[in-house]
Amino acid sequence: MVFVMVHKNRKNGFTVVEISIACMVFVLLMGGAYGVFTGVSKSFQRSTKSLGMQNEMRNGLNFIREEMQRASYKCVIKINGNDIDESKYFSLCKSKEIDGSSNKRLAKWYICKPFVESSGVVFTCTLDIADNKIYYTKKATEGSDATETEYDNKVVMTQIGKIKFSTEEYVAGSSNQGALINMETFAVNSTSGQADLTVSAQTGAKIEVKVVEEI
Repeated sequence: MVFVMVHKNRKNGFTVVEISIACMVFVLLMGGAYGVFTGVSKSFQRSTKSLGMQNEMRNGLNFIREEMQRASYKCVIKINGNDIDESKYFSLCKSKEIDGSSNKRLAKWYICKPFVESSGVVFTCTLDIADNKIYYTKKATEGSDATETEYDNKVVMTQIGKIKFSTEEYVAGSSNQGALINMETFAVNSTSGQADLTVSAQTGAKIEVKVVEEI
């Protein structure tokens, strides 16, 4: 009887080659997962920035529109009639498109409350753009009113790339009867290594005093 002895040289476990292959597969899987995670993270960050910029512009334009629509003439109420000063009209910049890096006045107008005896007030309002920001100033220049909030270079919007204006008359050929001022702003956020993120918003302000493009 012949006995055949079989010797197994392999021990339980993995060979160096198997471990190396497993490590390579793991690295590849992790690399792919990291790439997906990075892409999703960047997309989320851009979406968050875009939403934040849009909210800021929307709130800023709503604020500007409400202040512009309060534009009015100075009125002194008298027993024998009212004295209206139409020299306090709405002044708008001549340029239809202004770069955000400009240092320029965009508009000037007056918010007036009728003068009756000792009461009454005139607020001089200005809207300016400089260093990609829009500033609003509102100061009482005649009389006073403690119930009104005054502003001194209040930052209304930031990261402004450009702003556009256009006007429409209420009545064709009659600019003295007011106008609709359309505004459109473009904000730009530049991040290193990424494409510029640009968002826009627009609104219209109904002005009930004379509008002159003269600034």
